[in-house]
Amino acid sequence: MEINRAYFQKYIDKVAIEQIADEYRSKGYQISIEEKVGKHYADLVARKNEETIVIEVKSGKMSPEKRKAIVEIGNYVKSASNYKFLVVMVTPPQKKKLEIYNIHQLLAQYIMDYPPQELITLSTQTRIDGVADVTVDELTVRADGTIFAKGNGVIAVQLQFGSALDRQIDMGDTSEDNFPFDFEVELRQNDNKELSIAKVQKLSVDTSSY
Repeated sequence: MEINRAYFQKYIDKVAIEQIADEYRSKGYQISIEEKVGKHYADLVARKNEETIVIEVKSGKMSPEKRKAIVEIGNYVKSASNYKFLVVMVTPPQKKKLEIYNIHQLLAQYIMDYPPQELITLSTQTRIDGVADVTVDELTVRADGTIFAKGNGVIAVQLQFGSALDRQIDMGDTSEDNFPFDFEVELRQNDNKELSIAKVQKLSVDTSSY
């Protein structure tokens, strides 16, 4: 029997929290679930020595209440010493069909060089931190040697708010987030069989969860 994707989506937050908790426990952290942080309850809090990491999990589109809670938890954590705030985006498991060597690096470099407008408009200054969970769903080698690849992944970003002066004196608000994206690209090999992105036919980022 194959599990319906709808059931994954229904319970994915709880599964993700348990998995993240196990990962931090394996690193020696003490874990607290649904701990009150400021006025809200954080999904997970991990502590080790003097370090405290507050983690919120999100999947799919967030309600205005959830979005507000994440912002307020982030602001509270920022005011506390030795605290770190992470927002983790989770997606249901997918069957990996195809692989392309270093596609993560190629997409990450392209996105850093040409940041999508959807991300730029989210904050005063948006920094691309990397690309993860890249899945190639379609792969075609054309007669001229061009490789067409279609798939999806997740972009990790840092969002900074405030004026340029605020950021210089570390007074602007900063948060980390992740957003899913779809891509369709053409790849070419050079004489050393190294791949590069020759053309991007599509690269769309879903920021509806923000």
